[in-house]
Amino acid sequence: MVDGAAQLESLIATVRRRLRECGRDAVAVAYSGGVDSRFLCHALLRAGLDVLALHARGPHVPEAESRLARRRAEEAGLPLEETEFQPLEIPGVRENGPRRCYFCKAALMRRLRETLARREAGGEAPRLLCDGSNADDLKAYRPGLQALREAGVFSPLAVAGFDKKAVRAAGAATGLVDPLQAARPCLLTRFAYGTTPDASLLRRLAGAEEALAGLKGPDGRPLLGDFRVRLTPAPLVQAQRLPETALPRIDAVMTRCGLAPWEYREEAVISGLYDRNAER
Repeated sequence: MVDGAAQLESLIATVRRRLRECGRDAVAVAYSGGVDSRFLCHALLRAGLDVLALHARGPHVPEAESRLARRRAEEAGLPLEETEFQPLEIPGVRENGPRRCYFCKAALMRRLRETLARREAGGEAPRLLCDGSNADDLKAYRPGLQALREAGVFSPLAVAGFDKKAVRAAGAATGLVDPLQAARPCLLTRFAYGTTPDASLLRRLAGAEEALAGLKGPDGRPLLGDFRVRLTPAPLVQAQRLPETALPRIDAVMTRCGLAPWEYREEAVISGLYDRNAER
C-alpha cells in the first residue's frame, strides 16, 4: 500500500524539480473545477507555491459548474483568472470525430498560453503551465493527452502516480472541500461521434443534467448515482441506478428540456461510452 504522505511529498518534489528545470518560480493550473485540478491547486498552495488557476468558460461547460469552480477557488484563497473559449468554432471539434478532444485541448492550451503571455507582458513572472490529468487517464483513450504533450503542459498528478482514488484520499486527508466530487466531463463528450454539437443542444443537455442531479431517492442520496445525458443521436439517460419508479420524474425533466422521447440504460460504468470501441 502506497503511503499517502510520501506520495504527496513526491508530488510537490516533482513540481519543484520541474520549476527548477525550466527556471520558473510560479505555477498556472488549467482549472476545470473538478476534483483533480482542485486537488492539484490545493496541494501546491499548501506547499507554499505561487499558484494561479485558469478556468475556461464556454458552451461546453455548464454555467453552474463555472460558478462552482469560482466559488471553490474563492473558498480556497486560490487566485483565479477566467477566459472565454469557444470550441464549436474549431473544425476538428465541429466535425466531432474520435479525436475531437485532441483538437479541443490543443486550442484550449493555446488560449491559456495567450492568457499567460498577456500577464507576463504586464510584468508578471513566467509560470509553468500544468493540468490535472491523473494516472488513470494514462490507461484510457485520451487523445487530448497528445495535445498536452505537444503544448509542453506538465501533468504532475500523472507523473507522481496519483490515480483518482489517491487524489480523493489525499484530498480528504488534507482538508480539500468535497473530495468525493463526482466527475462531470466536458459536455461535448455527450455527443456520439459524427453528430454535430451546437450551443442550443449543449444548453439543453446542461439543463437536463443539472435537474437530474437534483433528484433524490428516499434515503436522500442522488437518485441516479453517476449518470450522463447523451445524444446517440437519440437522447439517452445512462445511469448507475434507474429505478422504475423514477422514470416519470426523469421523463418530466427530459421533456421540459426538449429531449423527449428518450431512451435509458442502467450501467455500472458510465464514463467513456463512445470511446470503448473508438478507433485509436
